[in-house]
Amino acid sequence: MAFGKSKNRRRVDTAQQKEAVRGVVRNHGPSVGKGLLAAALTAGLIWGGVELRAWALASPRFQLQETNFTGLTHASRAELVKLSGLALGQNLFALEVPALEKAMLQHPWVRGVEVTRHFPATVSVAVAEHTAEALVVLGDLYVLDGEGEPFKRVTPGDGLDLPLVTGVERDAYVKDPAGVRERMKAAIAVAHAYAALKPGRHERLSEVRVDGTSLALVTVAGQEVLLGEGNTEAKLTRLARVRRELSAKGLTADVIHLENRARPGWVAVKLSSPASERSGVSTQ
Repeated sequence: MAFGKSKNRRRVDTAQQKEAVRGVVRNHGPSVGKGLLAAALTAGLIWGGVELRAWALASPRFQLQETNFTGLTHASRAELVKLSGLALGQNLFALEVPALEKAMLQHPWVRGVEVTRHFPATVSVAVAEHTAEALVVLGDLYVLDGEGEPFKRVTPGDGLDLPLVTGVERDAYVKDPAGVRERMKAAIAVAHAYAALKPGRHERLSEVRVDGTSLALVTVAGQEVLLGEGNTEAKLTRLARVRRELSAKGLTADVIHLENRARPGWVAVKLSSPASERSGVSTQ
C-alpha cells in the first residue's frame, strides 16, 4: 500500500508541474514570443544595414561628381579642395564631414565652413570668410577682422588698402591677447564711425593710434585728430563742424584736439599756416 501511495503522489506532482508550465506559457508566452521576434527583427536589420552600407560604399551611384562652393572672396576653390583632399569619384558615404571642415578651416581667410552632402553625388561647401578691417604691426604686419583678431599675416598678393592700427606692441598682445583685441576692436569701431562722415580724399583715414584707452586718427594728408577716450560720435560731429569752419576761411589744420575732458565742447586747433598757432574754437 505504501508503494501505491507513492506512485499516486508522483502522478499528482507531475500533473501539477505540467499545469504550472502551461500556466507560465499562458501568462508569459506572448511576451517571450514578442521578445524573440524583436530579437530576430533586430538581427535582420543589423544584417541588412551592414549589407546596405557595403553596397552603398561600393556603388558608383554615390561617387562624387560635383562640388559647389559659396562665400569665396579671398580663399579659392582650388586652395580649399587641396586642403581638404576632396576629389571627384570619392564615395559620399565614406566622406568624413567634420574632418573636411577642419581641414578647410586651416586656410587663413576662412572663419567658418559647413560641408553638406547631397545624395547621390553632390557636395556643397558654404564658406564664411574673415572681413579685413585694418592692419596692425605685431612684429610682422597682420590683417585685423572686425573683432580685433589678427587672423593672418599680410602677403604681397592681398592687395589691401586699409587703415593701420598703431601703438600696440607684440609683447602686450602675447601677454594679454583678449585685452589688446578689445582695444583694437575699439579702434576699428572708430574707423567705421569716421568713414560714416564721408571724408574727402585728403581727409581719408590712414592710421588709428592707440594710446592705452585713448585714440587718435591720422589722415592720408597727415592731419592728426586727437579723440581721447569715449563720446566718439559727439567728437566726430564736432570734428566735421570744425573742418567746415576752417574750410570756409581757407584754412587747414595740422592737429585737431577733441580730448578736452574739462571742456568737452571746446576744440583746440593747430593750423597749417606758415605762422602756425594754437587757437581755441568753441563748438557748443
